[in-house]
Amino acid sequence: MAGFLPVTDSRSSSHSKSSSTLETSRDQHNLPFLKEDSYTDTILVVEGKKLYIHRSLLGYASPYFTKLLNSAHSAALSEKKAKAELKIADKNYADFVDMFAFFHPGVCRELNDKMALRLLPLSDEFQMAALKDRCERLLVNVLKKTPMVNRASKGPPTHKNRRDNTPEILLKCIKAADQGNSSVLLNQCIKMFSSPEIALKDLKASSEISDTTKSKIFETRMDAASNKLSRMANELDREKHEKEMLKKQLVDRSHRGMIKSDKGDL
Repeated sequence: MAGFLPVTDSRSSSHSKSSSTLETSRDQHNLPFLKEDSYTDTILVVEGKKLYIHRSLLGYASPYFTKLLNSAHSAALSEKKAKAELKIADKNYADFVDMFAFFHPGVCRELNDKMALRLLPLSDEFQMAALKDRCERLLVNVLKKTPMVNRASKGPPTHKNRRDNTPEILLKCIKAADQGNSSVLLNQCIKMFSSPEIALKDLKASSEISDTTKSKIFETRMDAASNKLSRMANELDREKHEKEMLKKQLVDRSHRGMIKSDKGDL
């Protein structure tokens, strides 16, 4: 599971990290929307940095941006500007770069779980249905491969490349599902949290998970426990009934044996 299961060997991890950083740096430098070209008619400004794009790409990817850009281009036309400029407040520039990379036809990039966790809420907010669907499917698949019983962490808890345990993975996914209004991912998380093997301590302490979601998880856990108790009670009743039947059969056999013995004496 990319992202959740990083390399634990310090030398290979260091080499991998430096190589990844170098590749990312080169990749970021070559992204087509980081510089203006003949197709540029729209400039998005995020954290004071500019992204250059043609509005049709954003329009096809997002009805939210369609409305914003129509308004921005109308304003630019009235002001006799060649390009519309749109400022996006309170958002992370790096997140927008990653988001643009997944719908721009000039970029081919693999989606990993770390990106999906960040981009799921963003894709929901900006109504990018295709990207949201990709994030959901990847994260649900990650959860399905996650063991229900925690495995021992490699390295001390403070090690930055240690293996995340199951509750931590679930909390990250629940947070993304909560913020991204993803019922698909949330249902998978709730399903896994219904297992008594998964600790609820971190979930209870988290201020980033909504009370509504916490209530659903607690109710699911209680329902699962109640169903388990009901099955155990039914099993005990079945065993009790079988013992009573067996006891009755033994009594009947003993009674028939006594009758035969009495007839023989006669």
